[in-house]
Amino acid sequence: MSTYDGADGVRDFWKDVKQDYTVLLGDQSVESKFAVSGLPTTFILDREGRIRAKIVGERKRDTFEAAVKPLLEETATAKIADQ
Repeated sequence: MSTYDGADGVRDFWKDVKQDYTVLLGDQSVESKFAVSGLPTTFILDREGRIRAKIVGERKRDTFEAAVKPLLEETATAKIADQ
């Protein structure tokens, strides 16, 4: 989430740091609503759009993978059960 940079600032950042995820543009009210206490703050959402993890600060790839993999497994297990 970016609360201080506009869309142009985020696009410039994307040119330097390639990202394949969505960045939310907001203001201080959004920052307050989601209790953002530091930047970067990453929210991991499930397929229904529910916040399943909140990661504050810079982290390595394995931290994000550890948060996302169980969610992917939930989806795979649910699809098998539906068949």
